[in-house]
Amino acid sequence: MSMNDDVTAWRYLADEAKAGRLYLDASVATECRDACNRQIDLYEGLREQLKQVRTVTGFGRFDCSELLAQMLGAKAIGGAGDVDTALKEHIEVVGLIRETIEVSVARYETQQQEAKDKQDQLLN
Repeated sequence: MSMNDDVTAWRYLADEAKAGRLYLDASVATECRDACNRQIDLYEGLREQLKQVRTVTGFGRFDCSELLAQMLGAKAIGGAGDVDTALKEHIEVVGLIRETIEVSVARYETQQQEAKDKQDQLLN
């Protein structure tokens, strides 16, 4: 499954949660949401660290040293298949997972409150 497939799948699930067709147990969902937040924080931290390796030096005065430094720096940020783009894509997917979980939990909690309110009305 490609990253685009992951994004498409989680957008679908987020829409299902918004439409009220996907529910998760609140306690499990809370743990999953917290794990998503930790993962996003980790990826964001890694993206910050990539800025330190964008500029590569120390190859000496060889004919190809500058080209090699540019190629390695581009693998960190800005080149084809760079790590920064991969991390951004992962952040997007984990963000969609978190959104799906949050919507599901909100709907679940609303339904629980509505059921409690109805029960209270019947008892009064």
